[in-house]
Amino acid sequence: MPGVQLNYNYFRYTDDNANNWTLRSSEDWGENGASGGAAATGDPAYGRQTVRRAPRKAIYRDPQTFRTFTGPVFTPAAFAALTVGTSTYNVQVPGLVSPVAYTLVKKVPERNPSTVVGRQNPDHS
Repeated sequence: MPGVQLNYNYFRYTDDNANNWTLRSSEDWGENGASGGAAATGDPAYGRQTVRRAPRKAIYRDPQTFRTFTGPVFTPAAFAALTVGTSTYNVQVPGLVSPVAYTLVKKVPERNPSTVVGRQNPDHS
């Protein structure tokens, strides 16, 4: 049996403001229907994830070993379709013949920095 190899690719990420970005993810997760991933088509790179800026994510956990998998959810529609406690994702674990069903335990919404335009006070003459 060949070894399990983790491969990466770039997928289109649509943020909550309907802007498209290119985001890197594992091929297995990006091609899974639950992620909402589609092939990247020349969109700008999402950039570095920080405390103030991060894509929406789904966190899955194995109920027996408590190992987790976290993957970005590429569209708002796919994020809305996920249900905590019932949505599952099959993870291929090295050394096992069949994949292990991880259950969705948390949905993390995206974070975007916001700006507040300050009040423009008139100058006194």
